[in-house]
Amino acid sequence: MEGQEFTRLLFSKQSAALRHLFFAERMANKVSGLKAQPAPIKKVGILGAGLMGGGIAICFAQKGIPVVLKDAKQEWLDAGMKNVIGVWQGQVKRGRMTEDKANGLAALVKPSLNYEDFSDCDIIIEAVPEIMPLKKEVFAALDKHTKPDTLICTNTSGLDIDEIAAVLKDPSRCMGTHFFSPANVMQLLENVRTAKASDKTIATCMAMGKLISKKAILVGNCDGFVGNRMLAPYASEAKQLVEDGATIEQVDRVAETFGMAMGPMTLGDLVGQELFWKQRKAAGDMLKQTKTYMGPYELTDWLCENNRFGQKTPDPKIGATGRGIFIHRGRDKTVDPEVVAKVEEIRKAKGHAARKVTDEEVEERLFFPLINEGFRILEEGFAQRSSDVDIAYIFGYGFPPAKGGPMFYAENYAGFSRVLERLKVYGAEAKERFTKNKKYLPIDYFEPSQLLIECVQAEQMGMKKKVPPGVPLIDAVIDFKKKGGSAAAASKL
Repeated sequence: MEGQEFTRLLFSKQSAALRHLFFAERMANKVSGLKAQPAPIKKVGILGAGLMGGGIAICFAQKGIPVVLKDAKQEWLDAGMKNVIGVWQGQVKRGRMTEDKANGLAALVKPSLNYEDFSDCDIIIEAVPEIMPLKKEVFAALDKHTKPDTLICTNTSGLDIDEIAAVLKDPSRCMGTHFFSPANVMQLLENVRTAKASDKTIATCMAMGKLISKKAILVGNCDGFVGNRMLAPYASEAKQLVEDGATIEQVDRVAETFGMAMGPMTLGDLVGQELFWKQRKAAGDMLKQTKTYMGPYELTDWLCENNRFGQKTPDPKIGATGRGIFIHRGRDKTVDPEVVAKVEEIRKAKGHAARKVTDEEVEERLFFPLINEGFRILEEGFAQRSSDVDIAYIFGYGFPPAKGGPMFYAENYAGFSRVLERLKVYGAEAKERFTKNKKYLPIDYFEPSQLLIECVQAEQMGMKKKVPPGVPLIDAVIDFKKKGGSAAAASKL
């Protein structure tokens, strides 16, 4: 019986997924065609002592690397250092670290208000708020106070890094280093290649990720990079599903049953409902849609206008530690009845009646557009390989490892043909909705990627049988196209 069960597990999809992940982690740090050697990193500068900057500082200090942590005001700097030291003191209290060790780590972080203290740093990571003029301002200051060969990187989750790099006299020393919050806990690091980044800059950033034990992937400078660009249709469909008739609890439950660390509604309250609301306000266009955020906006706008951003906004009047989609009381949460009433009000305003939505439909509409965006990213060359996309989602967004990541899941669980077929069905429904009712914003994330279509064709022509073991069919099709072939010619391999 043990032998039978072992054999069954060995050839299961879950086993294949975990083996895929094992090799994907080792492939992620390899950059095709890169021959430059990384520069040594002996001292690091962090600009911005907020939660993100402080978390990045912790990553380096814990590897024994001296850090200069700078902010613009003494009170901000003091608060940042308090948070950094508090992380280590918390470990002391839990018996995971000695007092001497904590003090030694704290001594490696030098607080500063002066750019001059960055003069001997080998790499600077800027972590100021996501405001383009501010980023340009601090980059101009960094250009004057650093060594000519110091790498100057930006921790942004969506701004155009080429525009930021253009401020530097030598933009070849700039890249994006997109850490995930909290930076000292989350394992993913998206290193973003800029148009003029030198091979040495790329090599050093990839080596830096390995140095601080991150799962570093190299991605292209597109809107939202890989992770956030794929998350946008997932979040958009979560809201649309609720308008269509699914309950908030159902949407989160289906995502969690699938294996996600938390559902999209809970995630929105955790990250903050105001994030893209503020960006749309700053742009002066509340209907603006990008690759990183898209409608429907009615519920989010109502929440934000009432200062209900999620876990970060308490409401003492009802004894809530946070209020957004949910009413949070410590670790417990319940859907806010006012949110349910608001959803019904939105439906009536749009002339849209609620209907029964099955769990299967919820799962497909959450994950298939996310997968489709992953195909587009690969098709456009903003990720090196499909397994890098899987690494991003497993280590940055809580995708279940036993499903191997969204691209592995598409090939080995859902099947390319099913993903393509359902995208067409939901795409037709969405198009009918927004063409007939102008109260809905147009969306295109159900339009199938050409790469997905070619993968279906290649599979139908038997190409999968000719691909070496362990090589995803997606990568084989991409490679075949690079060599001048097409999916239609796959049978000639």
